[in-house]
Amino acid sequence: MNGEERRNQIVDILKHSSSPVPGTQLAQILDVSRQVIVQDIALIRAKNIDVFSTNRGYVLNDKQEYSRILKVKHEDDEVE
Repeated sequence: MNGEERRNQIVDILKHSSSPVPGTQLAQILDVSRQVIVQDIALIRAKNIDVFSTNRGYVLNDKQEYSRILKVKHEDDEVE
């Protein structure tokens, strides 16, 4: 597995996790050192992917903002 594949896998793991993922756990899953994970997280952030570090692990901020436009028609007597 090359570095780009590993970083994509890190993003996938974080995306599908409901809680922070410790760097040591990522390192074990990907069979690399924790320092490699730290460097990969830095490269992921450099690509403007929003990854937060907490004292419990890494969290991906993938909040999607939704907006919906609704067409509304009010009669004259319904408008204040």
